[in-house]
Amino acid sequence: MGDKVFDLYDREKQLLAEGKDLLRNSQHKDVVDYTRRLYQDFSRVVRENEDLTRHSDRQERRLVKLNKNLKNQTKELDARKTELEGLSEQLGKYLPPQIHDALFRGEYDTKVATQRKKLTVFFSDIKNFTQTSESLQPEALTEYLNEYFSEMTAIAVKHGATIDKYIGDAMMVFFGDPDTKGERDDARACVSMAMSMNEKMKDLQMYWKGRGFENPFEIRMGINTGYCNVGNFGSDQRLTYTIIGGEVNVAQRLEANAPVGGVLMSYDTYAHVQDMIEVEQLKAIRMKGIGRDIKVFSVLGRKASLEKLVTMENSKGVNIKIDLSVIDRRERAKLLRQLKKVVQKIEDD
Repeated sequence: MGDKVFDLYDREKQLLAEGKDLLRNSQHKDVVDYTRRLYQDFSRVVRENEDLTRHSDRQERRLVKLNKNLKNQTKELDARKTELEGLSEQLGKYLPPQIHDALFRGEYDTKVATQRKKLTVFFSDIKNFTQTSESLQPEALTEYLNEYFSEMTAIAVKHGATIDKYIGDAMMVFFGDPDTKGERDDARACVSMAMSMNEKMKDLQMYWKGRGFENPFEIRMGINTGYCNVGNFGSDQRLTYTIIGGEVNVAQRLEANAPVGGVLMSYDTYAHVQDMIEVEQLKAIRMKGIGRDIKVFSVLGRKASLEKLVTMENSKGVNIKIDLSVIDRRERAKLLRQLKKVVQKIEDD
């Protein structure tokens, strides 16, 4: 025999069925007795319903309170998240983007440790910065310098560079750590970055002259590829993520000897980019602490752009260089009109 199905209102249903039969027989004594039991059971049902209602009300009030607390906690968490995001963004300005992102993903170890890797190192600085800065008001100098670093940094980040540090007017970046595309592609990215920086400097110089900066910044750059120690240097209290080694000094020395607007690189870098650029090989140099002569190459320009480079030099009183790769159609038309005036003046004289 199967189990009897539980019915919450089974007792009440039985009582109603009994009353229906009793009323049909109309026995006075039985009706009175039934009425008494009906009253008692009905009273019990009312009390139970009241208890259930009170319990339901208490649970509802608790639920409302919990929901309110949850909303308050969610609002506090959102405010805390916004605060942490703002703090993270501020801290990110003091760290290389790659390290900053890795830290917040929990993927970067902050212990004092280094490793030896082959990197491409880049240095740049502003030629005659001290003399130039003395001719400017401090506010103007700060504005121009911030504009310069902002533009150069944007180019560096775009090419995947790790920005090591700013040293006064100098900038030091490297390729190959913490992210790398391989020794060859790292070197090519660095040289491409340097060329883009030079091109951007031409725009900045015109822009600054238009704002009254009579002798705008001019930069020089040095690039070298070689083995360096890279990682966290310092102590348990303070760390610096940077690179050290003789190859870093080579890059800095190349930059110090570069001409204004020029880029000097070692053969170790040139070997990876010789299909990208035209160069002039200079006299090799020997550096203290480096057990080899450093072959030096001066970058003349991108190979593609040199095909559109028009030059007229070595004639007495003549020194013309026009890079058609960076001149749009409107500028070309303007240039053509100016050259026609020069030709007409030469013919008239």
